[in-house]
This record gives sequence, structure tokens and C-alpha cells, in this order.
Amino acid sequence: MAVSTKGLGVRDKPACLIVCSSHSRGVTAQSFIHAFTLTSSTFNVFLATPEGKPMDFVDIDDNNRQWVTDFNSKSISMPHRLEAIDASKFIAVLIPSCPGAPFDLANSQYLAAILNAFLKDKKPVCAVGFGVSGLFCTADKQSHTWPFKDYSLTAPSVAELAKRDDFPTQPFVPSEFIRKHGASYSATKSDSTYVVIDNHVVSGQSVKSTLTAVQNIILLSNARLTKQR
Repeated sequence: MAVSTKGLGVRDKPACLIVCSSHSRGVTAQSFIHAFTLTSSTFNVFLATPEGKPMDFVDIDDNNRQWVTDFNSKSISMPHRLEAIDASKFIAVLIPSCPGAPFDLANSQYLAAILNAFLKDKKPVCAVGFGVSGLFCTADKQSHTWPFKDYSLTAPSVAELAKRDDFPTQPFVPSEFIRKHGASYSATKSDSTYVVIDNHVVSGQSVKSTLTAVQNIILLSNARLTKQR
């Protein structure tokens, strides 16, 4: 059963889907905060996770702890089931940096269906940091074909991954996956703001890239709306 977008906020606002991991490795708090705060000013924001499970925020510090506490006390913090999402209801899809994404979103057939629909209609797609691995779910494991193969993308570099304690348990290295499946990969030095825009697809290398990446998906969405009027 598809989820309706009615009642999410101001009616004349277009709807944006934010997809997050529900894996125990979580969602990076600061990336989500930037993504949610910016998109909420322009869109009706709709959150979804696999099976509608709650998000576990990670990398919480003194600067964002109160925001996370306040957010978790609101009904909007309860995500909808990714399995029930109708892609046609949304103008943009955004995946913030989620260290859990390689373990669930990267293998989600439901997210794959959503992303394939967005690619077909050339609607804005944005993924940041570990969220970029959410795009990998669209790859065909047998033929190794990938609908993002003709795009230029960025994602966490090997140098950035190597700094993490969980690096040995990562299921793949994003840069290697991107190159292996025919797309173009680029990155800059660690922990920098770096965003790649290729037509309607926006990717950010790290958490620090979230702000710029989301600003660009808002611009792309507004341009699309203008053309439709």
C-alpha cells in the first residue's frame, strides 16, 4: 500500500523524500540536520527507512545534541516504510550520510525502484558521504550494469575510510564500486567540502559537503518546477 504525501505540511510545497538507513551503524547527526533543516524550508519533507524502523543518530556532540533530542520528541522523527513509497509523489530524493547505508540501503530493492524511477524522469537525486552507497542498490549483480554508470560521482575516499575504526568491516570501498561499474569518480583531500553535480544527480564526498549538496538539489528542484509552469 502506497503512502500518501497529504497532510505533511503546506500544500503548495513540493515533496522531498529523505531516505535514511535503519542499520545500527546509523545516520550521521550533522549531515541529517543540514539536510532536514534546509529541505524543510522549501519542501514538504518525508522521511523513510527500510521497514520504517527508527533512525539511530551517530556522531552526536555538544553542538547538535539538543537538536537531536528535540527532533526525536516530534512525530516527524518516525519514518515511513521505504517499501510503501510512491516515487511519483516526490520532486527530489536525498540520502544524507549514513554509516549504516552500505549495510541496508545499498541492497534495498525498494530504494532501487525509487531511484530508477527518478533517473527515468530525470528528477533531482542527491546523496552525501556514506549515503552515496545507497545508489549502489540499482546495480545488477549478475551483469554488473548500473544506471549511474554514465554519471560523475564522489563519495568518501579511501583515505577517509581508513581513518575509521570500522574500515575493516566495510562491505565495499565506494570509490572502487563506482569505478568498477563504469561511472567517473573524483574526490579531494579528506574532510573537505567537495560536491559533484552531473545534470540532475548531486553527490557530496563527506559530511562537510552536505550543506552545499543540499543547496544544489534545491536549486535543481526549483529549476524543474519553473520549467513545468
